[in-house]
Amino acid sequence: KVLLADVGELSQVRKVVEELQSKESHVDCLVCNAGVLLNERKETSEGNEVTFASHFLGGSYLLSKLLIPQLKASPDGRVVFVSSGGMLTTKFPTDLDVATSSGTQKEKYNGQLAYAYAKRGQVLLAERFTKDYPEIKFCSAHPGWSLTNAVEAAYGDSKKYLEPMRSPWQGAEGISWLMGTKNIESGEFYLDRRVFTKHVAGLFMSEGKFTKNTESDIDNMMSKLKDLTGL
Repeated sequence: KVLLADVGELSQVRKVVEELQSKESHVDCLVCNAGVLLNERKETSEGNEVTFASHFLGGSYLLSKLLIPQLKASPDGRVVFVSSGGMLTTKFPTDLDVATSSGTQKEKYNGQLAYAYAKRGQVLLAERFTKDYPEIKFCSAHPGWSLTNAVEAAYGDSKKYLEPMRSPWQGAEGISWLMGTKNIESGEFYLDRRVFTKHVAGLFMSEGKFTKNTESDIDNMMSKLKDLTGL
C-alpha cells in the first residue's frame, strides 16, 4: 500500500507515520528525498516556508525522528538524506530567520539560498543523528545534477549552465545503492557510491573551511528544529 503525505505539512507527517507504525513493526530504510526549489517564497498551511519545511523540517528531521523506534527495530536500519551539491556553497545559518526565510528575511527571499540552507542542514542532521543513534546508519548524498521537472521549473533556460545533467534514473542509482549496500559509512556524504567531501574551496575542489559549522551551531540548529516541531 502506498501512503501519501505532503512532508512540508507537519501534521501530515505525523499522520502518515502513525499509519505506517500501525502496519509495520520495523523500517529497514528511509530515503528523505521530497522537496521543492522555488523562485518565489511560499508558505505551508502551518506558516513555514515551503522549501525549508519540505526538504528539512518535516521531510527529514520530523519524519526520521518519529520513525526512530522502527529504524532501531531493523537489523540494519538506515536513513538516506538526499541532499545536493548546492549545499557546498554555504554553511547552515546561525540566524533562524535566515535559515527559514522568515521574519525579517521574508522580503529578501532567495530560492537558491533557501534550497542550499536546507540541503546543508540535511548533511549536518546525518552527522548529528549518527552520534545520537549509533545503532542506525545515517548518511547524506548528492544524486548529481539531474534533469527533473523541479529543475526545469526552477531554472528554465538557465539549466544549460548545469550541463551535462543526468537523467532522473541516473541520479537515483547512487541513492538506490545506499539503500542496500553493507559498505555505508554513517555520517558521511556520498556521490556516485563514494564518500565525497562536504566542504570545498577553489578551482580544484580542495577541502574548504568557509562552509563548516561549529558544534555550537549544530546544537542550536537541533534545538530550533525540536522547538519548531514541538517534540
